[in-house]
Amino acid sequence: MADKNRPTAAQLAQQKKDVQWKWWAFGVAILLLLIIVLQNSQHVEFKILFLVDTSAPLVLLLLLAALIGAVIGYTAPILRRHRHKTRQEYGKD
Repeated sequence: MADKNRPTAAQLAQQKKDVQWKWWAFGVAILLLLIIVLQNSQHVEFKILFLVDTSAPLVLLLLLAALIGAVIGYTAPILRRHRHKTRQEYGKD
């Protein structure tokens, strides 16, 4: 007897295609970031919160900006989901 909760072969194949597509997109994004970083290796001067004037390689600043963007992009949906769940628990939704 077939289990209704068990995914079919077609559903598994579709999930595998979706996963592969995401990995390809991630790989292309990393490759583009690497190209941009390698093309911008000069030192630049910048200010931190209007207080500190310093210089650093542009490569470092680009990687730092990409890292901050990735952290925000990863955590924002998690925090939003948590906030939504909390509202539902207290009946405010």
